[in-house]
Amino acid sequence: MSNLRFAFRQVIKNPAFSAVAIITLALGIGANTAIFSSVNSVLLRPLPYPNADRIMVLNESSGPGQDFSVALPDYFDWQKLPDYFDWQNDNAVFEHLACTHKESRNLSGISGREPERISCASVTRNFFNVIGLPAEIGRTFSEDEDKVGAPAVVVISDRLWQRAFNRDPGAIGRSINLHDQNFTIIGVMAPAMTSPQESDAWISLMRRSNNPAWMDRSHHPMMFVWGKLKPGVTVERARTEMKTIAARLEKTYPDTNGKIYAVVTPLLENIVGKYRTNLGLLLGAA
Repeated sequence: MSNLRFAFRQVIKNPAFSAVAIITLALGIGANTAIFSSVNSVLLRPLPYPNADRIMVLNESSGPGQDFSVALPDYFDWQKLPDYFDWQNDNAVFEHLACTHKESRNLSGISGREPERISCASVTRNFFNVIGLPAEIGRTFSEDEDKVGAPAVVVISDRLWQRAFNRDPGAIGRSINLHDQNFTIIGVMAPAMTSPQESDAWISLMRRSNNPAWMDRSHHPMMFVWGKLKPGVTVERARTEMKTIAARLEKTYPDTNGKIYAVVTPLLENIVGKYRTNLGLLLGAA
């Protein structure tokens, strides 16, 4: 108590110094709290997907700092040429290997709501197997909905279900308009499902995979591949195998695949890698 009384007397006798000290402490505590919240949400919490440590993101590269998206025929050659090689059919390390294409579309056709721009992802059917989360209600794509010319169906996020349909289970089977094309809602994903990159709707990529531009091996139309490693397979083994497949593709298609290799990155590292150093420095500074 004696020390406490002495401290109060010093505070009263030196109001300017005391104000600076209190403000400094307040800013330091506030900054640490804010930065730790960011570090905790981005770096420390586990990803909300089953076996998330086995989920990988794959892209192509021609060298350090020269990463780019995947040419669709390198992932999967739907024409199945006699001498073809591709990531989907030629690997033995991934339990599932899916392709994704991000885009935004105008959403309309919902009674009582103005049109809005939403984040969409065209994905192959097995993307949901990679993530490992089932639909909250309804279902994801069937095999018949995952091929060229399939019916136009869509799976929506829990967030979109909440704001557009007020969590009405009757949303399943309803039609919505995405870029002047009608899609039937077949499922709603669990709240944890936002990949890739905060998507609110998922449509079939294979349904329009015969797009001539997409089937050009020299064209890399912002597609990325997601894979789930088989149990017991290490990241290094996966990288070695994908390097071997890329070498075979280079030999078969030297004009388009020359000096191009596959990059395999764990999902968590793909998300936080570029932020990890900056957040660490900010925490230290705070």
